[in-house]
Amino acid sequence: MVRRRDQQGDKKPSKEAIEAFASGAGGGKTEMDRSFDPDAKRDFKSILVPFNRYEYTRLEAAAKETGRSKLNFIRRAILKLAEEVETKY
Repeated sequence: MVRRRDQQGDKKPSKEAIEAFASGAGGGKTEMDRSFDPDAKRDFKSILVPFNRYEYTRLEAAAKETGRSKLNFIRRAILKLAEEVETKY
């Protein structure tokens, strides 16, 4: 059964009310303004990354050579490249 909202009449919010509502979304900060904990629990998102045999073999060899797990090697590579990109641009 559909529950319909009661009509508010012709009341429309003022431009100031709309702006206050919009700027308050997300605590008034953008995603980039928030500081994140690099050591936080890893339960936010996950990504399935398909590899071909060549890429996977290179990953295995590099991870073994550095003494890291494959997943740790990927994370470190992502963070290192992201840091390089941030300093370049």
